[in-house]
Amino acid sequence: MPQIQQLGTYPSQVFWLFVTFVVLFLIMRFAVIPKITQVLEQRRDKMEGDLERAAALKEEAEATLAEYEAAVASGRAKAQEVIRQTGEDMSNRATAEHQALGQRLSGQVREAEARIAGARDAALADIQSMSAEVAQAAAERLAGLKVDKKSADAAVKAATQARV
Repeated sequence: MPQIQQLGTYPSQVFWLFVTFVVLFLIMRFAVIPKITQVLEQRRDKMEGDLERAAALKEEAEATLAEYEAAVASGRAKAQEVIRQTGEDMSNRATAEHQALGQRLSGQVREAEARIAGARDAALADIQSMSAEVAQAAAERLAGLKVDKKSADAAVKAATQARV
């Protein structure tokens, strides 16, 4: 067995170990390591490019966000101004309509008061006229006196003024 015979095979084993090591070293040095280095450089370059692109996109997104926020703020300010202006317009219109309604109603109230005063005066005139007729009829029936219309009117007016 070769494991037992250490002295006879030991130098040849060292030789083949050295030859195998050198061959593997050369294969690694000239074939494998350059490919691995190239792949690592490509990955590093790609990652750096991606990071630069991400940074540029982030700056662009921040600029777009700032524009959006400015547009929103401007829109809100315009909306507030429109709301304020509309409120003022509606308030002014309501005030004008309120004043017009107040004037129209006060005109109607004056007309109604005039009609009521006219109706009251007509009613009072009718009452005085009726009172004069009643007084004339009562004097004729109770006292048997014939009173003319003018005298009856004067008596009713005197009685009315005395009470007022």
